[in-house]
Amino acid sequence: EFDQEWYLSPEAAIKGAIYAKQLAQARTEGRVTRVPHEPALPVNTDWDLGVGDAMAIWFTQSLRSGEVRVINYFEAGGEGFPFYQAMLDEKRRQHGYSYGTHWAPHDIAVREMGTGKSRLAVAAELGIVFTVTPRVSKGQGEEVEEGINAARLLFPKCWFDAEKCKAGLEALSHYRRDYNQRLQEFKPTPVHDWASHGADAFRGLAVRHQAPADKP
Repeated sequence: EFDQEWYLSPEAAIKGAIYAKQLAQARTEGRVTRVPHEPALPVNTDWDLGVGDAMAIWFTQSLRSGEVRVINYFEAGGEGFPFYQAMLDEKRRQHGYSYGTHWAPHDIAVREMGTGKSRLAVAAELGIVFTVTPRVSKGQGEEVEEGINAARLLFPKCWFDAEKCKAGLEALSHYRRDYNQRLQEFKPTPVHDWASHGADAFRGLAVRHQAPADKP
């Protein structure tokens, strides 16, 4: 409440906001700003794949220093891979992106009932070749928590484009835990709502991220 009143922190108004401290620090340090695309660097994407829900995608460029430039964000719902393939092509034409690796969670490899094909295969037929984001734990709850910790560690290295990533930053701001009034404590599992799509995609980015190795 103090942060909300005196520092005008938007995350402080959201009870249980998971990344409130990290986002406030990014704004204080001027890391939410205009982040231009660097033509010499590949653009990597990290996806959260919904079924009927929103599909969330972060566009980033990584430097050898470990710095991550978060240059764009896209979210839509109720669309198939042809739509997203066209969107990637449009961003390539509009911004001059040269794509590196497209990252997706492990469930992209699950075969769909009826077609017998996985979304991994369907996307590949359209020219979107995914690499599966490594898993950090076998248990789903543990995996989410380890991913959240990885995201918190990645935040200080990230520079966000304020305009192009506005919707994604909004999702990160609203990613939260419910408060249990009876026990007077926050529930361990994050709320699954509209904000979780962008947050899950960012969590995938944090889990797989490595600074590019120097060329020999």
